[in-house]
Amino acid sequence: MTIFDNLSSEERDFLFENVTPVIRKYSKGDTIFYEGDECDYLSYVNEGTIVAKQSFSDGHDNIIRIINKDEYIGINLMYSSTPRYKASFYADNDVTISMYAFNDLLMLMKSSTAFLKNFLREISDSAVSLSDHIKLLTHKTIRGKICYLLYNEYVKTGKLEFKIDTTKTDLAALLNIERPSLSYEMKKLQDEGIIDNKNKNYKILSIDKLMKEL
Repeated sequence: MTIFDNLSSEERDFLFENVTPVIRKYSKGDTIFYEGDECDYLSYVNEGTIVAKQSFSDGHDNIIRIINKDEYIGINLMYSSTPRYKASFYADNDVTISMYAFNDLLMLMKSSTAFLKNFLREISDSAVSLSDHIKLLTHKTIRGKICYLLYNEYVKTGKLEFKIDTTKTDLAALLNIERPSLSYEMKKLQDEGIIDNKNKNYKILSIDKLMKEL
């Protein structure tokens, strides 16, 4: 769902007559936003996958978020007293985003209760997603992190079979583990009949066994 869902035809006509998003396209590896840049747009991912990385003084980067199609960047910064990106965002493949100015969004909220409710829902979902990521990182074992990640995808999609559209290297960085450790634990989960994995496609074979690892 998006912030423009469940609007009447009259509301849609008004919204799209008064707001024109900036459309930008990026190729794999392009920098979309830099850490510390001011955020004054809400960005919606129309196509592609974006990786958010934080840099540290010792020179290493950590992936803190993977943003897929139909997700947002900047929704939690709109009312922040320090609206600056906390990470740098890079295109993981060909990416297209729509950018909506914060001032335009404020005008839309005043004109449409349905739009305001949609926007508040997206902010709430963003907070829940952040809480889930923090909980994921608190798991003490690599196996626990992987199972929690896959369980969240199951809850989010409502399906036992889904696609995580990112590389294993980026997935390992997101989980804050080494790439070989990810592969080793994934193979063990497959050998035990808990999951199946081919490239970026995942299938939970036993949800009960998976949940016991959480």
